[in-house]
Amino acid sequence: MSLRHLALMIGFCSLLAACSSAPPMHRFPELTFRNLPPVQLDIGRIEVVSQYQPPAQAPHIEYDMPVSPEGALKRWVQDRLQPIGRTGTLRVVIRDASATETPLQTDKGFTGMFKREQAARVDMSVDVALQMLDDKQFVTAEVTGKQTRSQTEQEGMKLNDRDKLLYDMVEDLVKGFNGDIDPNIRSTFGPWLGRH
Repeated sequence: MSLRHLALMIGFCSLLAACSSAPPMHRFPELTFRNLPPVQLDIGRIEVVSQYQPPAQAPHIEYDMPVSPEGALKRWVQDRLQPIGRTGTLRVVIRDASATETPLQTDKGFTGMFKREQAARVDMSVDVALQMLDDKQFVTAEVTGKQTRSQTEQEGMKLNDRDKLLYDMVEDLVKGFNGDIDPNIRSTFGPWLGRH
């Protein structure tokens, strides 16, 4: 093989590598809730039980997100709830932490080439129970919180833009959950709040 042919082969391979390289992935900030005041509870420990097991197939997308609703809920528990006692258990039961992506019907005809339509709808939902347990593991007090969010995705959305949309939706979802359950915690868990 001549030097000219070798140079052409190297150039062609370099061109193929450049064409096939994926765009740089966007790095999202760590999703935390440390900016919210912690809830100190006179208990010995917190346990998290996930009853929701998402299928790893469409329309579910929990496995294909920068942060899943379940992951964000677990971080909320870690950042907000502080056990400061010696005995007693708070059980956090994640009943639902779903995220689905449903294709929407778009114009496949000639006119569809000249407009950008909403191509899919993302739906997210969380349903969580906080249960105070006695020494025999019976529930003595319980509060719940639920939230849902829905948003559409535009045709031709880039992967990084889609990930940003999903990240923002999860953050807004769990902030809404926090706003829903926080007053319930303070009204129902009064005997356990802030005692040392």
